[in-house]
Amino acid sequence: MLFLNRRGYAPLTLCRSCGFRMRCVNCDTWLVEHRYRKRLVCHHCGFDMPPPQHCPKCETADSFVAVGPGVERLEEEVRAMFPEARTLVLSSDMSGGVERLRAELEAVTNHDVDIVIGTQLVAKGHHFPGLALVGIIDADLGLNYGDPRAAERTFQLLHQVVGRAGREKAGGRGLLQTYQPDHPVMKALLAGDRDAFYDSEIASREEAGLPPFGRMVAIIVSAKDGPSAEAHARKLVANAPLSDDVRLLGPAEAPLSMIRGRHRWRLLVSSPRNFELSDYVREWLEGAPPARGSVRVQVDVDPQSFL
Repeated sequence: MLFLNRRGYAPLTLCRSCGFRMRCVNCDTWLVEHRYRKRLVCHHCGFDMPPPQHCPKCETADSFVAVGPGVERLEEEVRAMFPEARTLVLSSDMSGGVERLRAELEAVTNHDVDIVIGTQLVAKGHHFPGLALVGIIDADLGLNYGDPRAAERTFQLLHQVVGRAGREKAGGRGLLQTYQPDHPVMKALLAGDRDAFYDSEIASREEAGLPPFGRMVAIIVSAKDGPSAEAHARKLVANAPLSDDVRLLGPAEAPLSMIRGRHRWRLLVSSPRNFELSDYVREWLEGAPPARGSVRVQVDVDPQSFL
């Protein structure tokens, strides 16, 4: 099994002539090429379009190149290297729904497949008889999003993927491709030591006052135009009650600064575990200037996403 947690063929389509990148019209993200479907797709709002024949900026014909790997590209390379192997891609993007997935899993069970290529769809809940080797491509992907829980989530996911190998026979192996071999996640995976990862992660969270040692609230201010979102976010900060127990970060543009045509600014509020942070935020926003026009304020207590 080869695991790559990236759908589609490539995460970026780039003009070789002028460097123009195909972006979503509604979101601050690159369009992902899905070569099977012959579409460029936004994984956040669902916008899609056919690959253009000419660059919209320099008008050069046939100048676009796919940059970076996705599972479809990985399959292309596997077929070139192992032309005799029976290859199967398991991804939530594939058409056919539950029935197709059931048929594909049955093919794996019947040993009609030699190489399985998959996204996180293959990480748990499925049994692959006879699977002895798992290769994880770009194992660092989940560590690069500025999320306090990124290490925990990456360890859980990769540990589950590696655990697919050797379930019926002794001697299962997992191979990790990483640019950060000294990262605590990679060290713990290689050593098969969950306790070592837990000890490292819990110590860093305690030092930073992150959950479970502290509380966090994310406030996203969005609007149809960037200046309105930024202005209201700054008004909120100016009206925040002073407290020695509260740390306020921002406002700053959210990592995904625009989704579905709305510009987004983010505030992060943190406090010790024993502080009533929800009450603080509620009283703060009740006394703050109201949102007007297209401005919206969303409050996420103990956020699970930091995008």
